[in-house]
Amino acid sequence: MSTKGKRLIWVGPADGANSKPSNIEGVATQATILPGSVVIQAAASAGFELSDIAATLFGNPFVVADKDQMRAKSVDDLWAINENMVAIQPRSGEYLNVLVITTQALVIGTPLARSSTDGALKIAVTPATVGATSEEILCYADEIVTTGATQLVRVRVA
Repeated sequence: MSTKGKRLIWVGPADGANSKPSNIEGVATQATILPGSVVIQAAASAGFELSDIAATLFGNPFVVADKDQMRAKSVDDLWAINENMVAIQPRSGEYLNVLVITTQALVIGTPLARSSTDGALKIAVTPATVGATSEEILCYADEIVTTGATQLVRVRVA
């Protein structure tokens, strides 16, 4: 999953009062939550599960699983089920490393939306195509990369 240079989930900015992310704690309700995954509050608990929200549903919180820094784990270490985990609710303009699905050809500024199946992001459908349903843009790619597999990509929050 991680590549050289991808050791963090929250990247910045480090500009005074806005230098720390907004953290949310909860229990991991799935054993497949990787740091950088888009997560949602689980319906039956105070925990987190991978996001399955459709990209066409607007207004849902954008929350990303952080890595387990308390136990010095890496971005490659899954959160264990029933383990207390930390997620980040980023603010506009912040930079994160977030999972993006396979075969996405990204350039700086590519709009990204939820993939709605696995807690990752994908290139957003915009209403430039006649009859296309637009998707909520959560962030924009901040690097040039074609994802060969689901991988962490640096993004700027919309």
